[in-house]
Amino acid sequence: MIKSLLIYVVSFAALFFVVLHLQHWLLEANNQSVRFSYYDTNIFFAVASALICIHLQLFSSIKSLQPQLGYIYLPTLFIKGGLFFFSFQDAVFALENLTVSERLCLLSSLLIFLLLEVFFVIKILKQNTPKILS
Repeated sequence: MIKSLLIYVVSFAALFFVVLHLQHWLLEANNQSVRFSYYDTNIFFAVASALICIHLQLFSSIKSLQPQLGYIYLPTLFIKGGLFFFSFQDAVFALENLTVSERLCLLSSLLIFLLLEVFFVIKILKQNTPKILS
């Protein structure tokens, strides 16, 4: 279990640095800027997704929770959205109109970290799915 937890942390940290530098490079190359800290939004998405995967892995070790893991995961998407709103209410949601580059920064970060999160969640759920005998 420690190995899988370490894999989650390293994977999300590596993806964070790749996404951060890629966004920085693209913004510089296109002479664009964003009015919020994309470092902070990226760190939020990386940490939130990593914590979801870590908690789901820990819950999977509890025998009574194994059949409920999918139901445990579903509300985390709404919780993450709510926490993002409250965390960045002044920085992002106070802006009247977001530019295309600002929207792309937020959406690309959200989708990239969500893809890795879903990849790990599927692996966790597959490990804990009972095998049906045919």
